[in-house]
Order: sequence, then structure tokens, then C-alpha cells
Amino acid sequence: MPKATRANDGTTPKKRSRKPTPAVGNGTQPENGSAAQVARPVTTTPEFAHASQPSPVVEEKIRTRAYELYLQRGGVGGSPEQDWLRAKEEVCGQQRTA
Repeated sequence: MPKATRANDGTTPKKRSRKPTPAVGNGTQPENGSAAQVARPVTTTPEFAHASQPSPVVEEKIRTRAYELYLQRGGVGGSPEQDWLRAKEEVCGQQRTA
């Protein structure tokens, strides 16, 4: 498509105008201020935080078992995440039953 050429008649080109900014925030929040759609920070109880983060000893057991799983398949295929999750299931499952 050919470019449009300007005429050298001394007139200035038309400037672009910006859209007006919305009155409320940046336009991402509802105008009625519904509290249900406002993002709130996630807080956890100490019990939940303790249960979701393994102790250093347990983490080392999971790491060792994940490495064993990696070696069992010859280091081919799979993923470190899959190994970690399977090892975590095995280690944490053994602790609950013991």
C-alpha cells in the first residue's frame, strides 16, 4: 500500500487526540464498587502454613526419593516436577501411617 504524501501548502497535520481517562481507577474495576470483585490478599493460618511446608528433614527425604525415581527410569523422560510430587506422596504417606 503506498504511503500518503503531505502537501507542502503550509498547513499543519491534524494531531491525534487521546481518549479521556475513566473517572474510577484505570477502568478495570466495576463502577458500582462491588466488594465481591475486589482482589484481597490471601492469608493462611499457621497450621496450614506448617502443613504445606515440609521440614528440612522431610524435604531432604523427598529430594532423595525424587532422585531415586529419576535414576530408576535411567534419566530419560519424565520431569523433575513429576518425580518430586510422586516422592512427596510416598514420603508424606509413609509418615502419616507411621
